[in-house]
Amino acid sequence: MPVVPAPVLATPHGTVELPTFLPDGTRAAVRSTDPRDLREVGIEAVMCNAFHLAQRPGVRPVKRVGGLRRFMAWDGVVVTDSGGFQVLSLLRRQGQHSAIRPGGVVFRNPADGTKVELTPQRVIEWQFGLGSGVVIALDDCTGPEDSPAEVVASVDRTIRWFRDTRTAFDLQCRQRRLENPPLLVGVVQGGADPDQRKRCVEALVEAGAQGFGFGGWPLDGNGVLEREMFALLSASTPPEAPLFALGVGKPEHLVALCQIDCRWVFDCTIPTRDARHGRLYAFNNAPLAADGSFYQNVHILDERNHRIDEPICPTCDCPTCTRYGRSYLHHLFRVRDGQADRLATLHNLRFYTRLIEQLRAGGRALAAGPAEVGDDDT
Repeated sequence: MPVVPAPVLATPHGTVELPTFLPDGTRAAVRSTDPRDLREVGIEAVMCNAFHLAQRPGVRPVKRVGGLRRFMAWDGVVVTDSGGFQVLSLLRRQGQHSAIRPGGVVFRNPADGTKVELTPQRVIEWQFGLGSGVVIALDDCTGPEDSPAEVVASVDRTIRWFRDTRTAFDLQCRQRRLENPPLLVGVVQGGADPDQRKRCVEALVEAGAQGFGFGGWPLDGNGVLEREMFALLSASTPPEAPLFALGVGKPEHLVALCQIDCRWVFDCTIPTRDARHGRLYAFNNAPLAADGSFYQNVHILDERNHRIDEPICPTCDCPTCTRYGRSYLHHLFRVRDGQADRLATLHNLRFYTRLIEQLRAGGRALAAGPAEVGDDDT
């Protein structure tokens, strides 16, 4: 049986096997860590936010030093999001101080009150200036409470904006004479309407999208993962294209989506934010499952951890677990030492890269076929 190649995220910065997890580096930094830390725990790519970086420090200072990778001393892959999700969420709060127009979005910057105009062309210019390896197009995000008519209008705008994005992308490639341009990702909107999701995918494929993101809210009104819509994205996109599960990051959600497809790029603030709040993860002696039974939460500030000298997770090889026991980490959090956030973050990120390693191994086993898997077991 021929060997089926593993799906990959191919970028000018290098190639990453899929699935993969990107920690949140919104402002060109993964909080409480430095790039050497990230490499030590197995991180291969980070997610930054073009809108936030364009506001501070600005694209020009980053471009002047050679792009984000040089700016943040990171030798891995850099993916930049458009900031559209955050901006559209802001618009819902600003009311009359903002507007969605045919060519983009106008709003007040909450930091200083200045008027900001976000367009597909400007977002692409920012991302090229930042030197991103993967650029994500501006899209019009709907909320779970939006009407069917609003969902249709969102898809219409997302398609129109992506066509403008593609034109701006091609112009940037010509002007910069790029032989190895970044990967261009289109975001698929459509809410819970499968027909609108399919319509959006078809239009993005026709316009030249090379990767596809899941747009909108990944959870339904009850907080349950929209597995059917993710499965539709998997089934309706070109099989070689990477899929971006934007904002999806709970461990059980990674497992659930990898039961559908192996092409996912996950990104989320959950593991780093949880770490700073003393919420850590440990594998149980159980197989991976979408119900989350394969891991447990360790609340390091629980008083009982004051007396436990064992690591957070006995099987973990992260710098925290190989050097320190729970009692020491409990102490650092109690006295609010800065090392607490760093050590907790390194552990949680290593938990995620270990989970990704297991998911990759499972995907390779499925791709190899029953006969070859059987041969490995003998």
